Amino acid sequence: MLLGLKSEFRKLLTIRSTYGIVAAALLIGAFVAIDSVHIDSKAALQAPDLLANASTNTIVFIGFLLAFPGLLLMGNEYRYNTIMYTLTSSNSRLKTLLAKVITVSVFAVVTSLVASLLAPLCMILGAHLLGVGIGHQVFNYWSIIWRCAFTGWGYSIYGLILAIILRSQIGSIVTFLLVPLVGENLLMGLLRYDGKYLPFTALQSVARPAGLGSPTTSGHEAVVVLAYTAVGLIVSTILFVSRDAN
Repeated sequence: MLLGLKSEFRKLLTIRSTYGIVAAALLIGAFVAIDSVHIDSKAALQAPDLLANASTNTIVFIGFLLAFPGLLLMGNEYRYNTIMYTLTSSNSRLKTLLAKVITVSVFAVVTSLVASLLAPLCMILGAHLLGVGIGHQVFNYWSIIWRCAFTGWGYSIYGLILAIILRSQIGSIVTFLLVPLVGENLLMGLLRYDGKYLPFTALQSVARPAGLGSPTTSGHEAVVVLAYTAVGLIVSTILFVSRDAN
């Protein structure tokens, strides 16, 4: 198991796209945070939850990007047919899959925390550069940390599950983008439904700042996400363990 984890981390950290995607996500998040100081009114800058909202809004905004390294960890193996080497290097497909899940989870949590903590720092920097003041802030560290980490983890696990089930890099990417951006929005519009039990909408609502009209709590929505994740992991595990790699 330990060798499998080392192998998966090595794969993830030797893919050039991993660094490019993470760098792009962090730069976008930093730019948006700094630019928002210029756009927001003076009254908005005095809001006590300004910096907290910067963290949670950032992870929702760039969470899609941070999920791609994990998605590509599996997608690349099927695209270049290196999955056979991965399977033959271990005596258990279940151990191989577990190593990938752990690797993606650790990576997602770490990068999500970095992004969510970078955003308020960039907002403070933007305010300093523009010579404007930010009001007294209430920053509930533990609430922000768990919600941002959970949201980033959820995006990455969703992407990994899609890659395992579809076994196609392009198909996984297209599905990962279309379902939340088009599918869920279209479904909510047609059914006039708030979408609180849809997978990506529930995930985004976990990080939604308090007071934005969410009909449920972050804990309730996290349970919804965990339910989807559990079902997805069970299905993907059965398929990965039982069927051929090709």
